[in-house]
Amino acid sequence: MAFISPKQQQMLERDQAILDAARSLVLEQGYYGITMDSIAKASGCPKGTLYHRFASKEDILVALAAESLQRRNAMMERGAAFEGRTRERFLAMAEGISLYSRLHPEESQIVHNTLGPVREKASPIRLDVLLEAEREALRIARDILRAAVSAGDLEPEHDESIEEIALGSWGLLEGGFTLIESGMAHLALKVDNPLHKVWRYFNRAVDAYGWQPLFGDWDYEKSLATIRQEIFPVEAEQLYGEGNWYGDRF
Repeated sequence: MAFISPKQQQMLERDQAILDAARSLVLEQGYYGITMDSIAKASGCPKGTLYHRFASKEDILVALAAESLQRRNAMMERGAAFEGRTRERFLAMAEGISLYSRLHPEESQIVHNTLGPVREKASPIRLDVLLEAEREALRIARDILRAAVSAGDLEPEHDESIEEIALGSWGLLEGGFTLIESGMAHLALKVDNPLHKVWRYFNRAVDAYGWQPLFGDWDYEKSLATIRQEIFPVEAEQLYGEGNWYGDRF
């Protein structure tokens, strides 16, 4: 472990205090409701010091998103370690994202707030940290897909098949949760159980690539229950209730 001087430790603690204060403000007032002045006041940090550490409120928002993604990636890693078929492992990875997003909707909201022009005003250093967290998430997905090829569960149609599945699944999860969190899935589409629809669409999509076992040939609901019980027992019971491993039954 690298040595951290008392001054460096003090700077890290101050940065964290700034981020903690900013997170609360963003969740209370939204992106357009916060300013660097309000963040400085809430964190007790002089405005000059705040600007020395962060270039703008967008810089702070990107730093918050990177923290959230790093925690979500840890959930993905836990799911990816599930001992089962490769498609089950991918399901476990996605369940890690789902549990994290549903148990911490405010963190998921912050992540999705940085998917647009907010990044344009962030410093290169902060943006690099966020991009690295995103690359790590895609690496986890790609590793499972490569394992599927090695195991014979997936026979790529062409060289870009793995990238297609990884990117498509990533977009489905991020886009699906963005719609759900905004209320659009229910208000505009009149969908009462959007997670079910996302689940069905994903399985139909990967069935088209021939990823074995196919959806109709395997009890993936049972797999999901096992994943929750073995990999995410604390989080699953927190969301669904004690012993309710089937969660939101489809």
